[in-house]
Amino acid sequence: MTSRVILMVGCAGSGKSTYVRHHFPDASIVSADHYFEDLASDSGESFSEVWDLRSLGTAHRVCQQNFVEAIAAGDPIVVVDNTNVSASDRQRFVKKSTEHGYEVEIHVLSLWLYGAPQPSSEQEASYVSHCHGRNIHGVPLDVIANQFRRLDLPSGVYRAGKPPEFIRPCLIARETGHDEA
Repeated sequence: MTSRVILMVGCAGSGKSTYVRHHFPDASIVSADHYFEDLASDSGESFSEVWDLRSLGTAHRVCQQNFVEAIAAGDPIVVVDNTNVSASDRQRFVKKSTEHGYEVEIHVLSLWLYGAPQPSSEQEASYVSHCHGRNIHGVPLDVIANQFRRLDLPSGVYRAGKPPEFIRPCLIARETGHDEA
């Protein structure tokens, strides 16, 4: 079986972590959120109390280091559970993964598919509000709206030396908030 890296893509509150727990229960999971979760646990404070935009770069560096350690150790499935909304956000993970012989799958959680018409402003506002209500880390509404506007929807499988193959994007069930793909 080929070792895989799963890159999650979606706004805060879109259901990425729930999707990961359901579909990849035995995977090694890395996330910038873990940095703040650890800080909160160590200090006895909540995630929202320790979250600080000025520390976000550090959180992503720690996530990247944890990722490198997981693939260097040969973990068979490594999930990057960040928003990863733009191709440039994902590029370093794809490059490092394929250099280590991993297959990379990009799973996008969105109600809109690549190539579908853009959502109306009302649909966008409703979806962003839905994600804001679901996100457990207190990410502000305007930050989620920005994530949604930057969301790059193509999903695919990447293998060393081969062009990407696109896969079916993951859809979220409106009623439950869980993926049905």
